[in-house]
Amino acid sequence: MSTLVRATPAHLEQLMPLIEGFYTHFGYPYEATTHRALVELFLNTPHLGSLWLIQHEGHNAGYLALTYGFTFEFLGRDAFVDELYITEPYRSGGLGRSALAQIQHLAPELELVAIHLQTESYNGRAKRLYEQSGFRDLGRSTLTWRPGQA
Repeated sequence: MSTLVRATPAHLEQLMPLIEGFYTHFGYPYEATTHRALVELFLNTPHLGSLWLIQHEGHNAGYLALTYGFTFEFLGRDAFVDELYITEPYRSGGLGRSALAQIQHLAPELELVAIHLQTESYNGRAKRLYEQSGFRDLGRSTLTWRPGQA
């Protein structure tokens, strides 16, 4: 069982090694100064979303990032699990499942009508976890446009 702690700017030093670990684990580009500035901005701008430390027996075992949006389809405020990361020593212990369950439980308090997430297509283990946690594949593809990129 994990405990979620909503991160504040005071948690920045605890978060940054975890965030770097996420990017390293998945081979995503990471630039310490840029990511630190983004996390500071995010923590200081609550309408963008929330960061949650995932703790186990008093230790930071990972984190979960929720970004907030709005959906006409689902009739209100939604959130995207932008990042969910459990550090190696704590994987396969149910902490990710517990963190998702806690966020789902907090959905009414956070005024969320839907929570979305995505996983890499090769990560069948994560997809099974998400489906077992009540998430459904709506049979849609995520398409992304970024300025300045073809």
